[in-house]
Amino acid sequence: MNIKITDFEDSVYTGFLKYEDENYQFVFSGETLRMIPESTEKRNDMWKFGMKEIVQGTYTWGDPPRMEQDVIIGRCNETNQKIVFLPKKGSYIAHQNSVLLIALEAYIICKYERDKIDRIAFTGPEINGIHPTSQAIEYTIVPDSFVNSGTFEVKTRDFDCTTTQKQEFTVDSKSVSVSFGVSRTMSTKNWEPPMKLSSNMLFELDATDDYRFILQLWYIAKQFIQFLCYRKDVHFSEVNLAAPCEDGKHELFAAMYVFGEKPNDIDTKTLKDGRYIKQIHIAGHEGELLSNIADNEIYLRNLPESYATGQHIDAARFVMITAAFEWEFNRLYPDGIPKSTQRLAAETEVTGKLEQLISDSKGKAKEIYKSLLKSVKRSPSLANKIEKIGNDYGEILNAFGRQLYSYNNEELDYSKMGSRLADQRNHFAHGDLDKDFIGLSLLDLIFLERIIYAIQLKICGVDDKNIQKSINELFHCNFAI
Repeated sequence: MNIKITDFEDSVYTGFLKYEDENYQFVFSGETLRMIPESTEKRNDMWKFGMKEIVQGTYTWGDPPRMEQDVIIGRCNETNQKIVFLPKKGSYIAHQNSVLLIALEAYIICKYERDKIDRIAFTGPEINGIHPTSQAIEYTIVPDSFVNSGTFEVKTRDFDCTTTQKQEFTVDSKSVSVSFGVSRTMSTKNWEPPMKLSSNMLFELDATDDYRFILQLWYIAKQFIQFLCYRKDVHFSEVNLAAPCEDGKHELFAAMYVFGEKPNDIDTKTLKDGRYIKQIHIAGHEGELLSNIADNEIYLRNLPESYATGQHIDAARFVMITAAFEWEFNRLYPDGIPKSTQRLAAETEVTGKLEQLISDSKGKAKEIYKSLLKSVKRSPSLANKIEKIGNDYGEILNAFGRQLYSYNNEELDYSKMGSRLADQRNHFAHGDLDKDFIGLSLLDLIFLERIIYAIQLKICGVDDKNIQKSINELFHCNFAI
């Protein structure tokens, strides 16, 4: 059973609720919740809202009140259903006459009255590709029967064949599991297909009534799908909530909608091209990826808004992609690039001499010696890091790099690539408008995007072959792997 919420998006609904121990009537439409006090006395005093009393009977403007509540729970007049409003915490509460205006982040429509949530089911076009619905059906076609009478058989496979193993991850010390499955819906209505298959991403958790935690999981799920698609404009067409039921089952009872979703802007071309990482390539490591996202360890600021915008590189995006590489490199090599014994001995000797000179000097000379000491202890450069990745992970990356550079009659050289990227990044960062753009650095940056994904997947434990398959499909490289 799916709970549709489109009617709520397009209509105006009224009801009643309690806010700060006061009864209110509400009007809900769009992203704003309007609340009107039920008591005449409260309505008459609304002119004092946002004011402060400086002496008895005299008021002046004070700091506008902010929304502090996690949730506001109301009852809809039209449907008698419970609605859980999730306001934007910290936002200013506006008012017009006797009406409070509350900015909303999300809302939950409860078809049934249930106290706890223990599963979230995400459905969307990207999920249909990441965990293909086609794996849920089998065809039986007898050529003669199909040609002469138009008959063939279609059968759905059982749930065990289409449901992945649960993988654990942790959010705020709470254990959550993720799995993928395929739901089946049948219909006898003329205007609906007789059978509909939809892939779901399922989050299961200990039963909770913490709606803010559910919203937090929604954002983590969104970032996870964005990572797998390398773009931010991914969509959940439905987010259904379930309550615990007997025998370990789940009862669907509510639907969640988060403002900002634009289901009419689906990038069908990118989906048809298969530009996403399939679940099968990261099987067994979904939990590590989600934990990295939940803990803000993985770098995602370089994700483009859409596939189309990702094809355009400006100075800001150039710097952001190189920043993503440096962040992920430091995660992969937390102790930096290992140094030879000779290098370490030389650094120790030079450091000792410089420290003595600093101790014996004053003024400008002392500042220069300190600067020299910093240069001895400096971290590896961007060029050094790229060369290190080429040496250590060339078996995964070389095929993709050689393909890219061959299109421009160039050869893959990690040392030169690193130098070009470092120089161009510095030109952008320092505003060197008089410097010509280093043409090949654009090609280097495209390859760097693939390198970043290789590092991120490697950190999460994905094996080399599946890293190659992921990069091949995500960036449409057309290799037979």
